Amino acid sequence: MESFGQIVSRAFPVPAWQERLKAMKVLSRWEEIVGEGLARATRPRGFSRGTLILEVEDSLWMQRLRFEEKRLLARLNQAAGERLFKGLRLVLSRGGIPRPRSSSRKLPQPSPELLSRVEKEVAVIEDPELREAFKRLRLTLLLKARRGLRPRGYRAHPGPDR
Repeated sequence: MESFGQIVSRAFPVPAWQERLKAMKVLSRWEEIVGEGLARATRPRGFSRGTLILEVEDSLWMQRLRFEEKRLLARLNQAAGERLFKGLRLVLSRGGIPRPRSSSRKLPQPSPELLSRVEKEVAVIEDPELREAFKRLRLTLLLKARRGLRPRGYRAHPGPDR
């Protein structure tokens, strides 16, 4: 039987997939890298073939970022430890940039039992970075479900028994 890691590595070309994973790791620290002011006015929306797709709050920020593009890309590449970000595509926000959530809404630490259960679930994933990403995702979803929170973009779909 083929492992999940083998299936994923067959489905996605390894270099592009690894590049996207590295980019997402850097972008997960967006506010830390670019600063609070810029983070409030922008939001990373995607990464493709070396280009960061960045949602911008208004046209003033869009103009400013055009002038600061090289400096921003340099900061991101420094955080990545390699020349990963080669270009910037700016997209004007339609509904405004949501403000970062306050730290008071952080999820509780998972219990040792829950952590052990999730680690067993993801143990079949061979790639350590992918395994860690799925572990964090699974823990987040389980902890939010316990608090009665729905993940962003969640829509309840009727199951087969409904």
